[in-house]
Amino acid sequence: MSDFNHERILIEGLMEGNEKIFDYLFHLYYSGLVVYVDHCVSDKVVAEDIVQDFFVKLWLHHTTLSIKQSLRSYFFASVRNRAIDYLRHQQIKEAAEKRMMKESESVSGNQEQLLESELRVYIDRALDKLPPVCREIFVMNRFDGLKPVEIAAKKGISVRTVEAHIGKALKIMRIELEKYLPISLVTLIINSLY
Repeated sequence: MSDFNHERILIEGLMEGNEKIFDYLFHLYYSGLVVYVDHCVSDKVVAEDIVQDFFVKLWLHHTTLSIKQSLRSYFFASVRNRAIDYLRHQQIKEAAEKRMMKESESVSGNQEQLLESELRVYIDRALDKLPPVCREIFVMNRFDGLKPVEIAAKKGISVRTVEAHIGKALKIMRIELEKYLPISLVTLIINSLY
């Protein structure tokens, strides 16, 4: 059997939801993909998370796959793109932290700082403004530390739905909290809730 036919059989089996083929591909590529992503992000735990998330999404969306190249090329390009997204997110987070530090340094010592208990009251009020399902998913993500994939599995909904709820919650939380705090501080607080 030629390599091309072998690839076709694997791709078709994957698209049909063949668990044995998925398992075979997972074991064949997992460790190599982790090493590759670790080289990109310099964090083995993050690399493992990125690769695991890729395989979860691969399985969840197996019926809509459109692989026009070799599986190897597709897998490595997919995890590379996820690693790039992760690094971009880290840069944005670091920039927000630097802005917040700069703002906090410029705040006059005479200005009153919110006590932690007061801040908690504001956060709780903002959480109360969230729709029930949105709040539950947001709390599972930010306070319980669950990833969207884990929440989706627990709730029996798609990862995209979970991500939409988290995005909606973040938007409402920002709007509610910026009434009391500078926007950069709100962003830092919301990002650190995790």
